Amino acid sequence: MRETSMRPTLLLLALLAAPAAAQRPGPIAPTPRADSGIATDFPTTRDSIARERRAGRLSRRDARRAEAEVDVNAAIAARYARDGGLSDSERAEIDNRDRATRSLLDAPARRPAPR
Repeated sequence: MRETSMRPTLLLLALLAAPAAAQRPGPIAPTPRADSGIATDFPTTRDSIARERRAGRLSRRDARRAEAEVDVNAAIAARYARDGGLSDSERAEIDNRDRATRSLLDAPARRPAPR
């Protein structure tokens, strides 16, 4: 007798649960990017380093440090891109690192200490 009273309850629960399950979205698939994943201006930054060095506004030591920073940025970008492209946050990080390096190059030259 108990079994017959459970049937309407189970049927009601099944009907109520079905629409909720049907509305639940499936897993979100990542959208492939059309680009190669690395879109920073590393060559432009390297050109800026060379230009500033030739103009005498950047010491040899500072030029080497700037080149090393560009190499680090490129290595990070390559490591991130191995997964099939850069995410938006990875791209922003690389772009910000490259902009920071370039901003040091575009900053006014240090003035020598007065004697």
